[in-house]
Amino acid sequence: MAVSRLPRQGTAPRAGQSLHAAYAMRNDAWIGQRRRAVALSAVWWVPAIVALGAVVGVGTRIPVFGVIFIVLAIWAVLDVMFRKPDRLVRVRERAAAESGTGKFLRAIEIRGGAKVLHDRLLTAVADPFEAEHVVISPRGVFLIDSKQWRGQAVRMVGPDMYVDHTDQTTMFKQLVEHARVLGDALTTAAARDEEVGVVSVTPVLAVHADDLHGTPRNMQGVIVVTPAQLAETLRSPDIRWSPQAVASLGEAADLLLIRKDPAATP
Repeated sequence: MAVSRLPRQGTAPRAGQSLHAAYAMRNDAWIGQRRRAVALSAVWWVPAIVALGAVVGVGTRIPVFGVIFIVLAIWAVLDVMFRKPDRLVRVRERAAAESGTGKFLRAIEIRGGAKVLHDRLLTAVADPFEAEHVVISPRGVFLIDSKQWRGQAVRMVGPDMYVDHTDQTTMFKQLVEHARVLGDALTTAAARDEEVGVVSVTPVLAVHADDLHGTPRNMQGVIVVTPAQLAETLRSPDIRWSPQAVASLGEAADLLLIRKDPAATP
């Protein structure tokens, strides 16, 4: 019997949960396709390897060399055929990045009196978008996006950021706009609580990179941090809301932001 990898209804999504589920589903489908391809193609490549192994054994007059050749050749073919494609590797790495960010946000939940939502979508707007992490705390609301840029060259030059020489200005503008739209939506959703008032959302970019210096840093309206800096950065000394207002706003956000469907993960 197949066991579902999707979250149980009624449980809060974990950071990166939809990406992990999407990776699991796509990986299972890919492995099934690979197995069928290997089984069909083995009709010709296995005999070919065995024949070459026999030639090696006879040519060297050492039969064990032929056996070793056959084993190594079959292993090499299987390794190539079952090597994961880049598209699957990228999904797995993105899931790991979101999960890593979520672990650092736990400190805000435990010691900061915050409510953290993961793996959500804001659909009740003209241009729906994903909200990877939303932190609602007595100090404000933060929209946090994770980027998996390990193995890539990340440079910050003045107000600009480049990843493998690609300017990230468009990404910054989009994150700022998403924070603005989310703030408007939360203001309307929590309107019944007078203490909440107008909600402004601060955009934050958590960068998973091999070598990144000079953070925390405000770039084009976005606070850029490493995941390890999240808790300290979000613990502002300025208290805006009471625990009751945070709970009220958290409930409104929970209803407003729907859970992400793994099947729709790009």
